[in-house]
Amino acid sequence: MRKVLITGATGLLGRALMRIFNENGFDVIGTGFSRAQSPIVKLDLTQHKTVTQFLNETKPDIIIHAAAERKPDVCENNHVHTKALNLSVTEHLSQEAARLNAQFFFISTDYVFDGKTPPYTETDTLNPLNFYGETKAQGEQIVLNTCKTHTVIRVPVLYGQVETLSESAITVIAHQVKQRSNNAHDNWAIRYPTHVDDIALTLVDLCQVTNTNIGGIFHVSDNQAYTKYQIACIAAKQLEIDETTLSPINEPSQVASRPHNCALQDRRLKQLNICHSRPFEQAFIACVQPLLTH
Repeated sequence: MRKVLITGATGLLGRALMRIFNENGFDVIGTGFSRAQSPIVKLDLTQHKTVTQFLNETKPDIIIHAAAERKPDVCENNHVHTKALNLSVTEHLSQEAARLNAQFFFISTDYVFDGKTPPYTETDTLNPLNFYGETKAQGEQIVLNTCKTHTVIRVPVLYGQVETLSESAITVIAHQVKQRSNNAHDNWAIRYPTHVDDIALTLVDLCQVTNTNIGGIFHVSDNQAYTKYQIACIAAKQLEIDETTLSPINEPSQVASRPHNCALQDRRLKQLNICHSRPFEQAFIACVQPLLTH
């Protein structure tokens, strides 16, 4: 049984990775920090000596680095914290994975692109517009330069079975509509919301590919395009709220610059015949409906 270590295991993607890798016969170890409760191991990833000791004790075959500071506005306002988690931790884990001869996956983002010339392939030039994207682009280079078999996984905005509606940039829209706390929603940036279970299933498939040269960059993204305003309208319909009470914002309006359209082409996954997808509207409602009734 192959042992997989997942950082950020208390997060939205981390929980999906824990569950789906466990369901597929892997020996799974998860680490977290502020929200860590057994069986998740509380581990401060910025304490490199402690992390090295933990890795020597657990000896994982696979490391999936899903922990990150991923809120663009937080990144913009706290560079020191963001660099520590998104760069220093990534470099250390990447080096440790190479030392242990462990397969390494680094979760990155479509925000490494500027959104001006979509769709983007795995080899297109990076041009991040905000500090979050900058740290992820730098993290990618660190990972790829450390070991040729290390793998970068670029993903778009994610959603799934949330613990609270505020946990995802997608599900928080339903909370805003329900609370009538925000009637104006971005209708400028085009997003491709992707279910965390589909990311996890894709990674399981990649871990089972026998080609030893599986490293490099992979794009994992659904291809259904939505703006936040369009998603708000879906939530309003579910809540039986008049959609005309919502208004679109047709120009950029946030603190950290966002790209307009970062559609990701998953050419390498198609070559491997790996594809996990689901209808967005149906899946989104399934995620938010239990929390909307409270």
